[in-house]
Amino acid sequence: MTAGTQHAHQPASELPELLRDYLKRNVPPRDPLPGRVRLTQVGEMWMKRGGRAMPFRATQEYDVAEVAFSWRARFPLAPLVWLEVVDSFEAGEGALAARLWGRLRVMHSEGPMTNAGEAMRYLAELAWVPYAMVGNASLEIRLAGQDAVDVTTRVGDGAISVQLRFDASGDIAGVSAPARPRLVGKEPVETPWGGSFSDYRVVGGVRIPTRAEVYWDLPNGRFTYFRGTVTGLELG
Repeated sequence: MTAGTQHAHQPASELPELLRDYLKRNVPPRDPLPGRVRLTQVGEMWMKRGGRAMPFRATQEYDVAEVAFSWRARFPLAPLVWLEVVDSFEAGEGALAARLWGRLRVMHSEGPMTNAGEAMRYLAELAWVPYAMVGNASLEIRLAGQDAVDVTTRVGDGAISVQLRFDASGDIAGVSAPARPRLVGKEPVETPWGGSFSDYRVVGGVRIPTRAEVYWDLPNGRFTYFRGTVTGLELG
């Protein structure tokens, strides 16, 4: 992560009014901008529809000036047995790895499709790193109708986008993309994907959504695979 690095940023006056109003209401002005945002989370994940819930505790760090983050979670599986999962994107490359006891690798994913999927996660979670909306010069944000904005960045030789949707009160309430890489066995498959945000509260001086759900829209229906709650936020 390149926390603390100072970059030119997009003036708030150039953002869609919908987003300017959101930032004005939720994000205290800071000069200079923070270099990073660090969250703590608790939640549950599901590996398949109808599977058992896997509780976790996680720490996530985002870079404000770059598309970069790391999510480190611990899933207790049994007494004295746990799974450590690291989800990350940095310097244009994404990775997802899982290790028993933090040492024995049981899953690893990297490559162009993983790069795209991890960069999309950063864009989708901008409600948790709102300073990046003005501090990250690699983001292009455009109005997409009356209640949404499209956020785009370049990954490798292409571009990826997500759409952030706002509710009637002007808060970011949802995110979606028509296709995001989903691992099926060892192969990534482009799948409709999205999530929702709720329960806005002031955490660490910033008003953010403290609850989130993430889902895949599969041919046989929606599969919610992540539910999480933010327990803390620090700016650095």
